[in-house]
Amino acid sequence: MPALLAGHPALELCNTWAGWDEPTDPRGEWLPDFDHLAVWAGHAGLLDPAIVPRLRAAGREQNLAADEVLAEVRSLRAALHDVLLDPADGAAFALVATQAQRAAGLAVLEANPDGVARWVPPPGIGPALPLLAVATAAADLLTSTARTQVRACPGEGCGWLFLDPRGRRRWCTMAVCGNRAKVRTYASRR
Repeated sequence: MPALLAGHPALELCNTWAGWDEPTDPRGEWLPDFDHLAVWAGHAGLLDPAIVPRLRAAGREQNLAADEVLAEVRSLRAALHDVLLDPADGAAFALVATQAQRAAGLAVLEANPDGVARWVPPPGIGPALPLLAVATAAADLLTSTARTQVRACPGEGCGWLFLDPRGRRRWCTMAVCGNRAKVRTYASRR
């Protein structure tokens, strides 16, 4: 699973593709199948980890529906990435909005022990559950002030998105992209 470093689950979805400047390179795909999508949704905190084994089993039993959900999640991921980098992209926004409205129409208000309720995807919806969860997260980001704090990593072959609330962060992670850039700069000076 990719490291969770973006600061918001919707951005973590975008970061399941490595190398946005090379959109056809299959080596960049962190969600090669529905099983990986289900595990990632639990890993990213979008779904309760206790649901993940049942969701994986549902994906195996309903493999055609699971494959369709995976394709929709990938389309949503690409559209969300485009909208976050270019808010004027009407076609991408329309796709995100459609999925978000579908998720909102099915959402259930859930009470939490801390007293703050939240909207969650309905239980028992089967393989569509990860799609509804990521669409809800996308809507949450697009309707919050955090949307203006989204930055793209300039690292070569990266393009991962992250929140930069202080305006100081440049890299998705200094340990990888930042270090590679420093090494390249040092080598070019030599």
